[in-house]
Amino acid sequence: MSLYRERHGCNAALSAAIAVAVGAGQAEAATEAGVRLGHDANRTRVVIDLAKPATHRLCRAADTNRYLLAIDGAVLSPNRPLPTVSGTLLGGLETTAGKLRCANGARLGLPSDERLVFELAPRQDVRLESFELGPGYGAAHRIVVDFYPAPSSAAVAAAPDAKGAGEVGPGTSGETVLAPESEPAADAEEMPPAATAAPAEAVAREDTPAVPDSAAADDIFDSADDSLQAAAGPFYDVSPVGYLEAAAAYTISDPSHWSRLRTRVELGATGRIGESARFKVVGRAQGDAAYLSWNDFYPDAVQDDQQSNFWVREAYVDVGTDDWEFRLGRQHVVWGEMVGLFLADVVSARDTREFFLEEFETMRIPQWAVRAERYLGDAYVELLWIPYMSYDFIGEPGADFYPFPLEAGTPVREVTPSRSDFRNQGLGARFAYFVNGWDLSGFYFQSSSVAPTLYRTETGFELRNDQIEQVGGTFSKDFFSWVLKGEAVYTAGRNFLSVDPGAAFGLEESDALDYVVGVTIPRGNWRFDAQVYGRHVFDHRPTMGFDRNEVGITLLANYSFGDAGDVELLYLSGLNREDWSLQPSVSWNLAPSWRLRAGADLFGGEPLGLLGQFDDADRVFIELRRWF
Repeated sequence: MSLYRERHGCNAALSAAIAVAVGAGQAEAATEAGVRLGHDANRTRVVIDLAKPATHRLCRAADTNRYLLAIDGAVLSPNRPLPTVSGTLLGGLETTAGKLRCANGARLGLPSDERLVFELAPRQDVRLESFELGPGYGAAHRIVVDFYPAPSSAAVAAAPDAKGAGEVGPGTSGETVLAPESEPAADAEEMPPAATAAPAEAVAREDTPAVPDSAAADDIFDSADDSLQAAAGPFYDVSPVGYLEAAAAYTISDPSHWSRLRTRVELGATGRIGESARFKVVGRAQGDAAYLSWNDFYPDAVQDDQQSNFWVREAYVDVGTDDWEFRLGRQHVVWGEMVGLFLADVVSARDTREFFLEEFETMRIPQWAVRAERYLGDAYVELLWIPYMSYDFIGEPGADFYPFPLEAGTPVREVTPSRSDFRNQGLGARFAYFVNGWDLSGFYFQSSSVAPTLYRTETGFELRNDQIEQVGGTFSKDFFSWVLKGEAVYTAGRNFLSVDPGAAFGLEESDALDYVVGVTIPRGNWRFDAQVYGRHVFDHRPTMGFDRNEVGITLLANYSFGDAGDVELLYLSGLNREDWSLQPSVSWNLAPSWRLRAGADLFGGEPLGLLGQFDDADRVFIELRRWF
């Protein structure tokens, strides 16, 4: 029992830090994008091809002759130059690293977003529509912006005022109306590149067939619009989203065994409800043959827990007013500015049955929440209420990455907080501000902790979710070609395991401060990340079994082969004791909507270390994913 308490005491000290450490490696490289442009007598269409799903925000600039688009976490491919706009409704198309401002004064886009500026042709009035599409026409995912000619310059007078002109929230389908009449929403078919005065220059992708004349483009438009009108009703502009994945992992430590033979499907749809609301519904089902009865390596409880699962991943509706945007339902709430890290991501629950080794977008567990957002010039306000909390899914004793060092088969009772008790619900607020090139944010969140604590009671072990309060902040700043960023979270009410026999439930309470500071340095096709993370425990006691200050580092090197894929190497190390992990991986983009990924997860160090305790879980893996 003493060994158990000492080991978990050390783990508790770094429970948040490991999310930071592994998250550094799981922080995905920005989605590479290419831009295509086509035009006919009815409209000009700009298509941004993406390797993975991404949301966007579109608005009118203070100068009504320009429109601004920000794409979440995307960068334009250096091998795909921007197309020529000759003969279209556009007078210019360019990228910018600057901070964009909408007509209502809001700032558009984060430092990690790609930002495009559309300039209209002289004396041209237009109506805009934008939407997101799944795979098709040679691209995995697309963001489409349509420019329709307005009937006369008088249409400008009918435009909404600058208070909220044309601004569209993340993940929504935008419509900036500068014409008095209404037309059907943008179709779900993609316009092929049109034949302009310089057709070879107007197409950025060589694999996209050219259309010899505008009549062919008209035919495609007509058929797409007819199919849309035939499906008229309360729900329209509906697009499928999701992916199918087959993944295998083989544990190479003695005894070697299959530890993953999983098939997963995530399927859903996005669309509009009437003219003022958007929706998204996504479910996930998976089965893992490594946990079937023929594999006698795992105990029955682990097999029952991991051989099959089904979740509602997302199910929400977006609605808005002139000032506020609301999202109601099961949704992801990500507060951290450091892509892929959980430190300031205090709202998300996680599926940690494979430690923090999966991509963070797949291991996050959404919350049933009501969220309100408002932009105030350079400021942003977010209010959050979670009436029904979701909690970390950690598995059963005997699993490869069970977070507590208990013997396989040890009974552990899970005590879920009463969701009817208001104190166990989540309440939070976040404020962000941009000043002198610095993106700053601060937040407050109180809830029952998404991460469970192991209690030792007279009747055995129990998992409980303590009531905690958290105050934190984030910052990021571009310095020429590199980015400085960091996060810090102060948590009150946290419990740590103790070897003190007089400690109630084997726990000691202390406030703690978790932090991370890092830099991202791109160099051509290379990207380097370096981070220092740690935790300071204020009411530290020697009986906790770890140091008052626990510190670690992460080093990441990523080389991109453009559209072909990338290779990555991540090294993690705790500095208080010998404790490390090495994670090499290679990804191939077999086709626009296909990805093959292979690699290894290796651990070492002291058996009591946070990473060293998994020394017998070294594995190699391969994953094949197809996006819809």
